[in-house]
Amino acid sequence: MVLATTLYDDNDNILLRANHKLTLHNVKRIQQLDYHGLYIYEDNEVAIHNELISEHTRRTALNALKRLNIDKCIYLANEIVDEIRCSESMLMETVNLSTYDNYTYLHSVNVDILSVITGIALGLSDEQLRNLSKAALLHDIGKTCVPKEILNKPDILTLDEFEEIQKHPRYGYDILKNNENVSSTVRNAVYSHHENEDGTGYPRGLTSDKIHLFAKIIHIADVYDALTARRIYKEPLNPGDALEYLMAHVGTMFDKAVLEAFIKHVAPYPVGTSVVLSTGHTAQVIKNNEEFLNRPIVRLENGNIINLQKTLNVTITDLLTNQDFSSTCSGHADSHTA
Repeated sequence: MVLATTLYDDNDNILLRANHKLTLHNVKRIQQLDYHGLYIYEDNEVAIHNELISEHTRRTALNALKRLNIDKCIYLANEIVDEIRCSESMLMETVNLSTYDNYTYLHSVNVDILSVITGIALGLSDEQLRNLSKAALLHDIGKTCVPKEILNKPDILTLDEFEEIQKHPRYGYDILKNNENVSSTVRNAVYSHHENEDGTGYPRGLTSDKIHLFAKIIHIADVYDALTARRIYKEPLNPGDALEYLMAHVGTMFDKAVLEAFIKHVAPYPVGTSVVLSTGHTAQVIKNNEEFLNRPIVRLENGNIINLQKTLNVTITDLLTNQDFSSTCSGHADSHTA
C-alpha cells in the first residue's frame, strides 16, 4: 500500500509523507496511535474526497484553534470562504480520520466548511458568509474551558458533567465578547448553536423565531459531524444514517429550509467508502453523482464499475462496517450533539 495523503500527528508534525510505501510496522504503529484509517493508492489511482479547502489552510486553522489565536482564526475563516467559492464542486465528501485528541479542532474546521457550503446554497451574501465562517470555526471555542477529562470521558456523563458541557456556548461567548474584531452576530451564533427549534436546546431554551440563521446552520453541521466522527466513547455513525437522524428531527431540533440546503451538498457515501449492495456484493465508492448523492458510482471487487444513477435495480443497503445507531445517539453522545 502506498500512502496517498500526508499523515500528521496531533502536534501537526508529519508522521508519514504522501507516496510513502507502507510497511507492516507502519500500519501497526498507526493503529496504536488510534488513527481510524488512511487514504491509499489503488491500482495506481486514488479516490480522495473533494478538497474544498487546501491542506495548508486546514492545518493552519487547526494550529490557530489550538493556540486560541482568535485574530488568526478570523483571518482564516475569510480564507476558507474564498477557497470554497473557488472550488470546482460545492460537494462535501469527508471521512473523519482524526485521532481522539485532535477531534475538537478538526471538528471545528469541518463544521466551518459544512456551514459555508450550506450558506452558499441558501444564497447568503459574501459578508454574511464571512461572518458565518467565523462563527462556525469558533463555535466550540468554549470547550477549551471544559476539563478534558469530561470532554473525553469514555463513560456516561454524570448530571454535573453534562451541565458543565452545556456551559461551553456561554464560555465561547465570554471568550469572544471583548474582541473588537468579532461582531455581535458572530458572538450570538456561537452562543446559540445548541438551541433547538422547539425550545428544548441550551443554554437559553430559545425557540425558532429567536434563533439566528447562522446558529441554525452551525447546529446542523455540528451535529452531523459529531455523529459521523469516531470518539473515545462511541463509534462513527454511517453518514446516511446521520442524515436520516437530522431529517427525523426537523421542526424539533433543526430548521427545515436549512436542512434541505445542507443535504444537497453532503455526500452520505464519501469517495473511498466501502458499501454493501442490494445484490449482496461489496463495492467501493469511486465518484458521487452530485444530482443524486444517494446513488454514486461504485467499483465491485472484481473491478466492474456500476453507476447506481443508471442501474436503478441496485441500491446501497449498508456500509461495510455498520455501526449501532442506537448506541451512537444515546447517553454520552447526546451531551455533545443534541
